Amino acid sequence: MNTENFVTVRTYHDRIVGELMIAALENAGIRVFKFEESNSVLPPDNIEIKVHEEDVDFALEIIEEKEGL
Repeated sequence: MNTENFVTVRTYHDRIVGELMIAALENAGIRVFKFEESNSVLPPDNIEIKVHEEDVDFALEIIEEKEGL
């Protein structure tokens, strides 16, 4: 997937919360790119959620609703 026009909308330190947000965005029809950073052989420490720049506002609405903001 070409991620040139993708923007980071959130970074989660909790893998489960990050995966739940990705699922919510995908269910809304938003293309999501997940970037995972790890400094060891353990599961990734952070999950960055990136969406296409055209979907940023809609993605943030969904995330904020799910986060209860």
